[in-house]
Amino acid sequence: MPGVFPHKSHLLLYCLLLTGTLGTDGTANAEPGTPGSSDFRYVQPARPFPPARPGEPTLLTLHATRPEHLTLNQLRALPATQFTVQHPQLQQTFTYRGVPLRDLARRGGFLGRDIRVTADDGFIAIIRAADYSQAPIMVAYEADGRPIPTLKKGPLLIAFPPDRRFPPNRYGSQWAWYVTGISPRTP
Repeated sequence: MPGVFPHKSHLLLYCLLLTGTLGTDGTANAEPGTPGSSDFRYVQPARPFPPARPGEPTLLTLHATRPEHLTLNQLRALPATQFTVQHPQLQQTFTYRGVPLRDLARRGGFLGRDIRVTADDGFIAIIRAADYSQAPIMVAYEADGRPIPTLKKGPLLIAFPPDRRFPPNRYGSQWAWYVTGISPRTP
């Protein structure tokens, strides 16, 4: 059919769509958990960003050129992802919802750099840019549709997706809880 595919690139895109290796949104469809897969499945796009209300507590500080103090309502306005995974320390399965580290790093101006996660108790976890840019590692603010209680490591925690790239024996210690800050890693 002359004129249906005016450019060879259009034919290639059509073939990729037919074979299922390219989604209709233009992202690659690889097996989840494989390098280069598009594991970012957002359950909520960014919403209008609200100002902090008087007396509303800061839950997370993005330590960038200009620190940004975020409340729970502000975190809920950012793009969100969600997945079900077993918490390695609690040995319980939860459906977590939260903001991907990739989006927080972009907001803080340090996307592509390793991230330093700080917790209320002084714990520090380093998460590699190669990991958070390829997988929806998140700052979770909900577990099973509710705010995460302190006894379940909340109100904010780092959650890794159920993915063979992040086995608990190697990444379990990076499941930081009582998270209060994110910054770019300094040498």
